[in-house]
This record gives sequence, C-alpha cells and structure tokens, in this order.
Amino acid sequence: MNLQRLQEFCAAADLDLYYADESTFSMNPCLPYGWQAKGETVGIVPQGNRKINVFGIFSLDNFCFTKFSDQNINADFIVSAIESFAQNLTRNKPSVLVLDNATTHHSLLFREKAALWQEKGLFVFYLPKYSPHLNLAELFWRKAKYEWLKPADYFSFEKFKEKISEIFTNIGIKYRINFKGQKCQPISA
Repeated sequence: MNLQRLQEFCAAADLDLYYADESTFSMNPCLPYGWQAKGETVGIVPQGNRKINVFGIFSLDNFCFTKFSDQNINADFIVSAIESFAQNLTRNKPSVLVLDNATTHHSLLFREKAALWQEKGLFVFYLPKYSPHLNLAELFWRKAKYEWLKPADYFSFEKFKEKISEIFTNIGIKYRINFKGQKCQPISA
C-alpha cells in the first residue's frame, strides 16, 4: 500500500486519513521578510532558549489535534498523544495515521502500542525516508510559523504561547488551508 492509494481510499470515504508530525516553535522568529516605515526601527530580540514543542495530527478537512510540551518530545509523549487522539475516533471505518521515520516512531513502546491501535482500527503508515514533502502536517507547521504567527507575537513568551495555542485551537475555523475542496487530495505544489 502506498500513500496515493490511501488517499484514494480516503477520497472514496473508505477510511479516515491523518498526517502527524512534531515541530518546535522557538522564540527566534521565522520571519522571511519585514516592513517598516522609513526612519523607523523595528526589532525583535531573540530568546532562543524559549520554545514550545508540538505534536500534531491533521487531516485535509482542517481537523487538528495537538499536544504541547516545554520538554523535548520523546516516544512516551507521542504515544500518550496518539492514545488521547485515538479515544475520539469513530469505529465505523479504519483510520490511518501517516508518520515520518523519526526514531521515536519506531521505538519499542511505539511498536507495541501500534499493534494495539490496529486492533482498534487505527493503523500507522510510514512515509518513505527523506520525504517530508509527503507529510501534509508540514503545511500546517509552515503556515503557522511563516504566516499565522506575526512579529508582535514574539514580544513575550506568554504572548507567544497564547498565540500558538490560539492558532491550533482555531484550525478549521479561523486558520484554514485550502486543499481545493477535494477531500483527501492535496494541493499541487
């Protein structure tokens, strides 16, 4: 089974397809460009040691499930997040969770839990190595970091955390990615 085939099954409503990944949001802003009035100085002081790690599960209909941590993300954290996510799945059809090949996704704990998740109708599909472009969770990270977070959100760590929480709480409502209205069909790059 390959990803294209899974997307076809999803488009036919034969399964639910989710994309999962982890990302770090750092107080060192990701600002590809900036604008300021002539003669005005705008600056953001980097606070590199302040970060928020996020594990997220997304679907093409702008569904979002996230779990946040101030600590590094490890296999225990990911398993706990997937366990929480799996409790809310409908059991009327299989669900597939698309993941990259991070070491944490292949730990003994993860493999043991994956076997139990299969019994409940949640299957794990691993992307080919070195293919982050196939994980649509990356689109949500990119939008959040480069578009939805604004320079003013970096002025304090409290404001930064609030904005990240607000973004991921409102995906599908205020923050959306247009996947051309085709269920389970990604936008061509």
